[in-house]
Amino acid sequence: MKQMGVDVPSIGFLTDRMARPENSAIRTGDLVHPRVECEVAFVTRKDLQGPGCTRQDVLDATDYVLPAVEIIDSRFSGFKFDLPSVVADNGSSARFVGGGRPRYVEDLDLPTLGVVMEKNGEIVAGAAAAAVLGHPAEAIAMLVNILAELGEGLPAGSFVMSGGITEAIPVEAGDSVIARFQELGSVSMRFVE
Repeated sequence: MKQMGVDVPSIGFLTDRMARPENSAIRTGDLVHPRVECEVAFVTRKDLQGPGCTRQDVLDATDYVLPAVEIIDSRFSGFKFDLPSVVADNGSSARFVGGGRPRYVEDLDLPTLGVVMEKNGEIVAGAAAAAVLGHPAEAIAMLVNILAELGEGLPAGSFVMSGGITEAIPVEAGDSVIARFQELGSVSMRFVE
């Protein structure tokens, strides 16, 4: 939210056409100016409904978490936009890659989960999952409460990403990216024209 200059949460939707397998080649030719960011992905085993959804509700409804990288892209030059514009642009969401190894939330201390992103063998970003609202499950609870305002809920079996733990790093054809998550393994991809 800080990096993009917005002060209220917004949501975007992921589709199966945005998913890319771990260690795949991602085409940049059909993107404008892609960036990558590390996120924790939650897979739910129970429906979640708002209003009033809490972090604990999310944790109780989570089947497992896994590491993910979101490839964001924006139709707006330099990623400069206001809140209505980023909502219209589906939260700048373009592609995503899940990987690593799934883990149960009760086996992890999610806020202290560390992540390091490497681009072309150099460390370019690092943070702990607490960078997402103090706890990544808070972001999922916030999503559920926003959905409630729209008359919707989050169904069991949903794949939901927490939002960026790290800043978004620009990528281009020829780049290789690997995100290493403490306790969750890694997610890798390469970018091609």
